[in-house]
Amino acid sequence: MKNFLIVLIATFSFACHNANDPALLHLGDTNSEFESLLSIPATEQPSRSATPTISEQIKKKIIKTGRIDFQSENIDNDYKKIRDLLPKYEAYIENENQSKSSQRISYDLKIRVPSNVYDTLFTTLSSLAFKLDNRNSNIEDVTEQYYDLKSRIKNKKALEQRYLDILGKASEIKDILEIEKNLNEVRTDIERLQGQFNYLSQQVSLSTINLSFYEVLPYVYDSSNRKGFGARILRALSSGWHGFLSFIVGVLTLWPFVLLLIGGIYLFRKLRHNWRAKKKGV
Repeated sequence: MKNFLIVLIATFSFACHNANDPALLHLGDTNSEFESLLSIPATEQPSRSATPTISEQIKKKIIKTGRIDFQSENIDNDYKKIRDLLPKYEAYIENENQSKSSQRISYDLKIRVPSNVYDTLFTTLSSLAFKLDNRNSNIEDVTEQYYDLKSRIKNKKALEQRYLDILGKASEIKDILEIEKNLNEVRTDIERLQGQFNYLSQQVSLSTINLSFYEVLPYVYDSSNRKGFGARILRALSSGWHGFLSFIVGVLTLWPFVLLLIGGIYLFRKLRHNWRAKKKGV
């Protein structure tokens, strides 16, 4: 009798537990409860705390960014040193820009480096400076944001699985369509949150160093901008000489017409000479 009562109580408890689970209810018989479940938007589902569980080890997540500006004594040599140095730290140049003017030549590099060797590379690059103009480093703590995104993704995936379980038990077309609509919304949220999480994770794992260095070029005298009398005479002589050369080149391009003109003059004079000779003989 005692064993019978234990079995009866266990069976009753199991039945009550299943009766309270909307995912296990028969959709045709409990349509009102099913619609009540679907009416809850995905964003309003019970959320768990963004703080990781006690069993999960919390690691501080930080984003490191730095900037170095310096003058180089030989920019080509320094650029080569930097390119040879980066592979040793598993770093790479994400963006590169070179500019040159009459006064100086410069490079702007955006370097990505694993966060665990950021400090070492930052110090090494600073040591290349002939004259250090600026150096700063920044650390941003994103631990809360990191674990919040991780928790939200986990909750959304759990909600997605719950919708999948309900979809497998649905029998009416309108219920299936409603479930699929909510399922698509949840999956869209998962993709969006996953993209944010991936970007944040990359920023944490790879630090950024913005490096700008330049070399001052030797001064070169430029008389083209001078407005003195002597400079104007020199420019006039130079322009005249270039004009004369252009004239010679232009004449040479007309050599066929020159030959025709010379030939015409020669033929005309010859004919005129013959005509005069005949006239005297007469």
